[in-house]
Amino acid sequence: MNEYESPLLLIAVVDHNKHKRLEDILIEKHVRFQYLISAMGTAHSEVLKAFGLSGTEKTVGLCVIQRGKARQVMTSVTERLEMTSPGHGIVCTIPLSGVSKSIARAFEAENNEHAEDNHMEHSETNGEKYEMVIAITDNGYSEEVMDAARSVQARGGTVLHARQTAVGDAAKFFGIALQPDKEMIMIMIEKSRKLELMQAISKVCGMHTDAHGLVIALPVESCAGLASAESVL
Repeated sequence: MNEYESPLLLIAVVDHNKHKRLEDILIEKHVRFQYLISAMGTAHSEVLKAFGLSGTEKTVGLCVIQRGKARQVMTSVTERLEMTSPGHGIVCTIPLSGVSKSIARAFEAENNEHAEDNHMEHSETNGEKYEMVIAITDNGYSEEVMDAARSVQARGGTVLHARQTAVGDAAKFFGIALQPDKEMIMIMIEKSRKLELMQAISKVCGMHTDAHGLVIALPVESCAGLASAESVL
């Protein structure tokens, strides 16, 4: 299997006023499968000030990207959006186990077209040390999730609004009433503290609480923009 057959999900979180700069970089680097989503940061004002962030409005970029192109794109995003210093955003990659056939074919065609451009400079990242914990709760419980996260020294997260489908089937399975409107809270944390964070969230916002929360964790292959302490997504 060559490097283009194992794509990655690249996630970039930036202040909302930088969304056009992020989009320009992705277009320039020919990232074809990109989605920009409005979101909210959860950090308290004093944390925002400490990290030099301008506010809680965020843009989350989700991109399906070839592994061979990921380092080049991460380097551009990191340098041009000033992520070499903490507080200007986070970019990371997460391994994918599969993509649709149409995406795979597009990647194969692009690989053949740019076969001479496969030599990328290495980007210094600190992946494999971190994991992304995602809590999905009923609408209105993001603060409770973040209070639990802060209790184990996780500084902040990013909130996406979503809607659950097939609510009736899920309610039947769990034996509880569920609402379709959801909040998805993404938190980056050191791998060694992942379980502690997941347990803290589940205790106050788990499936059998009023929040009806689901907590999962994803491996982070590489990331940039993190301080030595937990950073703000």
